[in-house]
Amino acid sequence: MSGTGRGRETSSKFSARVEPFWLNPATIKGSVAIVGGVAILAFPGGALLILRSVLGVALIITGAADLWFHLRGRIPGKRISDLAEGLLTVGLGVLFVVFPAETLNVIMVILGAYFAVRGFIVVVSAIKDRGSETWGLDLARGAFFLVFAAIIVVLPETVFSGLIAALAAAAVVIGGVMLAYGIQHHTDDALVDVDAGSVSQIVRDWMMLQDVGDERRDEIDDGLYFEPPDRTNKLVAWWVMLLLSVAIATFGILQDSTAVVIGAMLIAPLMTPIIGTAAGAVNGWPKRVTTSLGMIAAGVSASIGLAFVIGAWVPQLIPLASNSQVTSRVSPNIIDMGIALAAGAAGAFASVNKRVSSSIAGVAIAVALVPPLGVVGLTLHAGMFGDALGAFTLFLTNLVSIILAAMIVFALTGFAPVSKMKEDAIQIKRVAITVSIAAILIAIPLAFTVSSVITTAAHQASVQKAVETWLNDAPELELSLVEINGTDVSIVVTGPRHTPSIQDLEDALAESIGEPVTVEVEHIPAIVVIYSDADGETRTEVAER
Repeated sequence: MSGTGRGRETSSKFSARVEPFWLNPATIKGSVAIVGGVAILAFPGGALLILRSVLGVALIITGAADLWFHLRGRIPGKRISDLAEGLLTVGLGVLFVVFPAETLNVIMVILGAYFAVRGFIVVVSAIKDRGSETWGLDLARGAFFLVFAAIIVVLPETVFSGLIAALAAAAVVIGGVMLAYGIQHHTDDALVDVDAGSVSQIVRDWMMLQDVGDERRDEIDDGLYFEPPDRTNKLVAWWVMLLLSVAIATFGILQDSTAVVIGAMLIAPLMTPIIGTAAGAVNGWPKRVTTSLGMIAAGVSASIGLAFVIGAWVPQLIPLASNSQVTSRVSPNIIDMGIALAAGAAGAFASVNKRVSSSIAGVAIAVALVPPLGVVGLTLHAGMFGDALGAFTLFLTNLVSIILAAMIVFALTGFAPVSKMKEDAIQIKRVAITVSIAAILIAIPLAFTVSSVITTAAHQASVQKAVETWLNDAPELELSLVEINGTDVSIVVTGPRHTPSIQDLEDALAESIGEPVTVEVEHIPAIVVIYSDADGETRTEVAER
């Protein structure tokens, strides 16, 4: 059997057309990757346990196969180091199967040591090469490596779970590409050789087929970068719209007006240099990346400064501590990162695809870049430094997530030519690794935030149920309020002047949430005042319910 796709003959049995038309190795592999990735994302607890066992078995099989081929003389140039590698692989697999948790911890410590050494080397090299175009980015990359190494050693399970989640998401994306590719190339003439080990080939061929072309690429570049011949007018327009959007957003925050804040999001131009950073990163344009990052830094500084000044002159009609526009932006969590990743992907796709470019306004609303900066300026002026840090963390979450998602979309949609990506592979890899590690570093505290929220909500439900059970012995009492703050539980009940045993309640609460608690019960007696018009006297009675 033969095929002439792209002028080359394919003889692999996997390349033949089969029925139904959509069934071929590319669609099969893509479907398996999607199902596997979704399964891990949907059921992380069980999936991680299974994954450790599968990884151990895979290592054993791989190492055993290598040893078999070496010992049978199937692989030329047999060396002692090759045999040692096979034995090491088998041993590591056995350890993963027998002692999965302990082996994982050891591997993560080794990985942490690697990133620590790597980070130190990168920092030293960046300092030596200061003045080059990329020394600042290299310095940041080295610093990220060092911080990441520390987090790996301190929180190995958390980092491992995060890496597995990232790999699962990547499997879904790559699986989607393979599925689409297999469906599009299902005939003998179009189907390339998709035998085992051709995943990278399929992805590469997909990106080559999606190439937007030089004309469209130049058109996109013109909208993303502030370059001649109209550079001055572009910069003026960008600064004017940025400062106006910040002013509108800050006034909207002070007024606690969601509609006004949304209006500011619609005209905010900060998304442009952020998407430009991602576009420059995948194309290997260090100068454009540096310029775009400089624009972002200048815009952020100006935005915070303007909000600070507005806060100094405009009275707070609504206290910031109770302002919903402020409180909703000072405690970011992993959900905010998910929103930013999706919005960044949408923004990049809208930039490449003319048919959906009108949706860029919706992307601006989704990620809300300017309002967090307004909150930073206002809370700094008010001396609320913790809230200012939280709002700035939200902005950094949006920034890093947008760049990361946009880079992936730009690569898959053909904005970056495959030839260019090969030519500047080292530079692109450096930027991608830097952004990815920055995203991981930001995601870890965000994950703890959402975990804390989930834990608090679960404890709240358990405490509520325990209190209601406690009150079953006193039906005349009514439960008015239950609040939990860590291990402190506050309860307000109304009714006659007696309550069940507080000690019994404390024991029940400690059992329900799994740790000792401090209970404060506020009992408000229910008093009914009765006024009699007949004799003109007023008397009171304790209500018996």
